Amino acid sequence: MTAATIGALVVILVLFFALLSIRLHVGLALMVSALAGVLILRGTGAAVSTVSNQPFSTAADYSLTIIPLFIVMGVFAVRAGLAKAAFDLATSAFRRLPGGPALASLAGSGMFAAVTGSSVATVATMARVSTDAIVRAGYTIRLAAGVVCAGGTLGVLIPPSIVLVLYGVVTEESIGQLLIAGIGPGVLTIAVYALTIFALVAWQRRRTPDRARTPDRADALVGAGSGAAAPDVVAEPGETIGRDITGFGYLVVIFAVSVGTIYLGIATPTEAASFGAFTALIILLLRSRPSAWLRTIEESLREAVGLTAMTFLLMVGAGVFTYVLALSGASTSLVNAVTAADLPPYVVLVACLAILLPLGMFLDGISMILIAAPLLHPILTGYGFDGIWIGVLIVKVAEMALITPPVGMNAFVYSGAVREAGLDRVFRGLVPFVLADLVVVALLIAFPAIVSFLPSMSGAQ
Repeated sequence: MTAATIGALVVILVLFFALLSIRLHVGLALMVSALAGVLILRGTGAAVSTVSNQPFSTAADYSLTIIPLFIVMGVFAVRAGLAKAAFDLATSAFRRLPGGPALASLAGSGMFAAVTGSSVATVATMARVSTDAIVRAGYTIRLAAGVVCAGGTLGVLIPPSIVLVLYGVVTEESIGQLLIAGIGPGVLTIAVYALTIFALVAWQRRRTPDRARTPDRADALVGAGSGAAAPDVVAEPGETIGRDITGFGYLVVIFAVSVGTIYLGIATPTEAASFGAFTALIILLLRSRPSAWLRTIEESLREAVGLTAMTFLLMVGAGVFTYVLALSGASTSLVNAVTAADLPPYVVLVACLAILLPLGMFLDGISMILIAAPLLHPILTGYGFDGIWIGVLIVKVAEMALITPPVGMNAFVYSGAVREAGLDRVFRGLVPFVLADLVVVALLIAFPAIVSFLPSMSGAQ
């Protein structure tokens, strides 16, 4: 690359981070900084052409229709109260286990993240209610912070995952195979997180046995700062559990329709997403009063349109940014330089994954994937690694970056929602879960079959 090209890249990066510092939307920051690069490299005419053509060429992809379908499916499921029902059911099921409220929070955060597709939104939503429940049971606020922030990352792997869909779009890997490949690592992550909770609870009980109250006593306590009023009518326990089981059952039906049809090869990912969205709509109507159907559907669609627009704005901004990197020759030079270095493949793999961690300070998981995947995918597949396996690893580490001190975005979101926690205690609470994530990543690298087993058995397209 020439000196002028390197200078243009420096301007692009400096302008991008400057725009982020003034809280401009990531998609707009990517687009504006990229257009500045086009102006420097090619002039006004090329910049005008990029503005008029590149956003359309980025968004006009049939495979992207799966994104609004998954989003509307998730919104319908949340509006139907399915995520809350699953969380309440987990609370009832785990309440007598050591660390029961933390396990319930992990389950609830994972299910909420899976249906919304956003780690940050999950943390913001679950932070207050989960923290109050965990602290009432006598556990530390550090445990609550770690569980909520880490639980929010589960939705990135458990299908339907918008992040995996976007990875498949930008790298041209099979979206169906990626979605099925995320199941094994997602279950493994849940298991390792649960073991981490058990270990932390056992450690706390050993150090301060008087602090960990029994579940029965915890039920009688009021969480400090929760601000929740007591309900006017208390449902019978059997009735409440019955509603929660029904809600969880509906959630399983949506999963079976949307992911099961992909696994069996009955439907393409886009068709499966449409089946899932229709099923979620029917369930929403069944769980709503007929008089409120029109209002509920209208509000749900408005929310889905907003989320879809935000996702596509990120895609368009990242598409323009990637185009400028290709135009400057930076992406090609990077791939050629790494390949020519003739480094051991696993050294390159670890280095590429480590690059993602600092990005968690500035970007959410979707933005990281849209920016990093087009650069890292050709490097790693050039070393002979399987594209689906690489995709799951990159997506897993990208979400891990959101809880990695001192740059984890989820930590800042949590500390903003639960101000009494303090950022220092949030980060201390995250350390065990970051170590747990490192164990998961190491297992995925050591045993690729965890990722590849289900896709190899499925008929996913």
